[in-house]
Amino acid sequence: MLPESRLYSFIDQKAGFTLHFLEGQKLISDLAVIHSNSGGGFHYFRDAILSIQLMVAYLKPGEGLGIYIDSEEPYFRLKVEMSEQGQMRTLLLPEDFNEFPKSITGRCRVVKTMPNEAHPYTSIIELKDVNFHEVVNTILRESYQFNSEIFISEESDQSVMIMKLPSININKIQIDHTLSVLEYWKKHESHISELFKQHTSEYDIIQSHLERIGLLYLGSREIKFNCTCSRERMLNGLWSIIKTSGIDQIFLPGETEIETKCDYCKTSYLILKEEFTN
Repeated sequence: MLPESRLYSFIDQKAGFTLHFLEGQKLISDLAVIHSNSGGGFHYFRDAILSIQLMVAYLKPGEGLGIYIDSEEPYFRLKVEMSEQGQMRTLLLPEDFNEFPKSITGRCRVVKTMPNEAHPYTSIIELKDVNFHEVVNTILRESYQFNSEIFISEESDQSVMIMKLPSININKIQIDHTLSVLEYWKKHESHISELFKQHTSEYDIIQSHLERIGLLYLGSREIKFNCTCSRERMLNGLWSIIKTSGIDQIFLPGETEIETKCDYCKTSYLILKEEFTN
């Protein structure tokens, strides 16, 4: 059995970069069981999760992040919600989406929740024929002002995000800022690709392999699917519809019960009409 997926964080103090490595094999395996997308649709879903989930690295204690992509060309809806603790849930609609788009036209909504803040930070990013692999980099540039790039493994369900740090000395260490993000990736691409090819989820192997190129290990956190749905939440959601539109919008004439299903985890709940009439 695969261990829970994990996000590893490193820093190259002399070169002025951070590197985040997502070992996502268990996460992608769990999502494959839950979601019915297949073919190109699931390959897109897989690459999207391996890209977006790296953004957990930038969440502070108590923060949460939602990425909502509404693509009109091609048409699909992707939702990814995550917490600083590494718990996430996601869905891709329509459920039979079976396309791997080379580019996306639509919009992306970024919603960040923060402790003790009543209203979340929200930004809207227009996507006009944006290359799929550039969507998350666009979010990082426009919402976070980060100079970063994401690279996804073709061999394993793993990915890397490299970010260039601002031009300041860290711990009084002289930093060489001559390399761009892509130049830094090219410098270490073969070493990181070698790790991708190992398909390993072993904590010690991943850490030691990346430390060999001069990276300082900062820590890691588990990344796993966790849906917060419940029968009580389903009832509350239906109550809100009934209060505004009437019970006939939920139950057909003569119908005494319905089955509802969570879009995220596909858990079904049997709901009785008498629960709203007694």
